[in-house]
Amino acid sequence: MRNQFLDKQKKIVVGDPMTDAIWDSFLPQKFQILSPYQWTPISVIERTWKFLSEDEVKSVVDLGSGVGKFCIYLSLVSGKSFPIFGLEDREELVLVSKSIADHWGTENVQWKTTNFLKQFPFGHSHYYCFNPLYETMKGHHSIDDSKEKSAGQFVKDLQTFKQNLVLLPSKTKLITFHGFGGSYLPGFRTILKEEIAGGEFRVWEKE
Repeated sequence: MRNQFLDKQKKIVVGDPMTDAIWDSFLPQKFQILSPYQWTPISVIERTWKFLSEDEVKSVVDLGSGVGKFCIYLSLVSGKSFPIFGLEDREELVLVSKSIADHWGTENVQWKTTNFLKQFPFGHSHYYCFNPLYETMKGHHSIDDSKEKSAGQFVKDLQTFKQNLVLLPSKTKLITFHGFGGSYLPGFRTILKEEIAGGEFRVWEKE
């Protein structure tokens, strides 16, 4: 299949729009099926870039980066203007991410196979997550069966996540799509809240 938004030098072709269908077509079939539930929509990534383009960005981390869709497309639309890090605890998804990133030449994106709840990546200006605790509570549209699904595990993970976020320095931004797992985040204020692609897009700032 012809790459419909990159030319031979792996650059975005101006005027050739990106869609979820095009991006997802580069994924293995089993991961294409999960796209509406697990991978960030293109419109959300483009809205994220619009916000970031007007902010002071040192680096961006995707907490639970999946197949790398957010990191790779953000790198492309931003012109690789800042470092991006994808954290994912499933090795198979990291390998898929690296393969696509290599194909599109997004050298500013780095990947790490790790659980961000256990090894939180402090030291960045912006963090992003797409409902990262979803699979702990839901049995539908799961990536696999590797995650324990129970209310108790969800509460435990949410508490750990919030404890890490509270330690972030003032002015740090957390960008969420479909939330972070809770409705209240101590020490943060909401600076942007919109509905995009059927979900809540929200930017939190550490006070």
